[in-house]
Amino acid sequence: MALQWDVILAFVLIVSLISAVQSRSRKSSAPVLTSDWFFGYPTALKMFTQYRPMLVEGYAKFNKHAFQVPGIKGWIVFVGRELYDDVRKARDDSLSMPEQVKDTVALEYTIDRAVALDPWHNSVVRKQMTQALGAKFPEIYDEITSAFQDELKLSGKEWKPVYAHDLIIHIVCRASNRLFVGLPLCRDPVYTQISRDFSGTVMFSGFLINLFPTFLKPLVGRWITAAPRARKGFEKFLVPMIKDRWRKEQEMGELWEKDKPSDLLQWVMDASKEHDSTPEDITNRLLGVNFAATHTTSLSFTHVVYWLAARPECASILREDVDEAVAKHGWTKTALGEMHKIDSFIKESLRVTGIGATAMGRKAMKDLTLSDGTFVPKGASVVMNLWGIHHDPTIFPKPLEFDPLRYSRRIEAGESEAGNSLATASGEFLFWGGGSHVCAGRHFASQEMKTMLAVIVSLYEVKFEGLADGVRPKDRWMAYSCIPDMKQRVMFRLRE
Repeated sequence: MALQWDVILAFVLIVSLISAVQSRSRKSSAPVLTSDWFFGYPTALKMFTQYRPMLVEGYAKFNKHAFQVPGIKGWIVFVGRELYDDVRKARDDSLSMPEQVKDTVALEYTIDRAVALDPWHNSVVRKQMTQALGAKFPEIYDEITSAFQDELKLSGKEWKPVYAHDLIIHIVCRASNRLFVGLPLCRDPVYTQISRDFSGTVMFSGFLINLFPTFLKPLVGRWITAAPRARKGFEKFLVPMIKDRWRKEQEMGELWEKDKPSDLLQWVMDASKEHDSTPEDITNRLLGVNFAATHTTSLSFTHVVYWLAARPECASILREDVDEAVAKHGWTKTALGEMHKIDSFIKESLRVTGIGATAMGRKAMKDLTLSDGTFVPKGASVVMNLWGIHHDPTIFPKPLEFDPLRYSRRIEAGESEAGNSLATASGEFLFWGGGSHVCAGRHFASQEMKTMLAVIVSLYEVKFEGLADGVRPKDRWMAYSCIPDMKQRVMFRLRE
């Protein structure tokens, strides 16, 4: 039996090597940053630990122009702001975002094949959900404040140490699901734990699956992914809800339109009629939205909390921003829109310590030439150099410094409020991506993070455990991902 497994392993490695050699047989015309010796594998492995430094080096060495680096699965062409419109406007038959995601996260195995091939629910997130954010704000605010109280359980004036990401992922999961499925399910400990646990496995599982050749991915995916267990867990809750709502719709007729729930589940159910979806398919789509909402927002906001703990002098400034807006409009979406300093603090955090060093990854579906003359062969990846752009001194004065009011000062100086808003995607702020594949849920994620920060500065005091003011724990880099120090604890106490 041992010999058989040795043979199988050898076969897999040989097939993978042949596939890799074929993918490296044609390069882009962009200059190579480092050596492509031995099919580029030494450099590809180096990228796991030196991704950010290599982006910095390439951005400076080639004067912000395109350059290429060998990756594990093929050549990666990194481009600067001058080619933002090339990537943003590209159609999926030339530069494909869905195909790039498949090669990165393997969504058809880590979430669901039908969801990966036809994510029609994204239009529901982009339209119905975004349009409802004003009306649903009181519920989101209620869930965020309740979740903080339930998780922190503070009384008196004592400081309580917590692991920030553990706290934030609980808050985000509850707040998101208040909009997705409503009460009481958004507070169900089993349901929310499924969402939290699943969110932590998708990226890692996708990476492992994509190390194998295409014909082995279905087999490997069956063993590695947590999707089947998560789907079954979600189905126990959602399938009965979906069937019950469909039953009520049939029985109530026109009255259902007035009385039906207002949440993402219902909006997806309404849209599903055009797609002949089953309750299980709708459940898979809610699972996918949960992953997108929970993983990215919780990591991003943990960075925000770390900056607040490192800069306690900012708390009073942000608190004044909140108090002034709430005094005029109450706790409403309108008030949130006037909290420019809250908005700026978060946006600056995402600029300085975004959760990734790249953005807008696309896979070339055919040979093509970019507007600067760069040739890109079929199969190569084209990726925006987010780190280089977000830390470019010609765009951002003193780009390595965390300047919490960088964007609010621009607005005070007369610049566009929309142009400097957290939720706005642009060629100089790439966190949300861009073009037809810009993050569908960015308005909700922005509202959620702004509300969480506004609640924190209004109700709590925050500082690091064991660190002096102004000191922020060092982030951990894994390939292109920037992860806050999960071992560092943050202290919370009620405001006096």
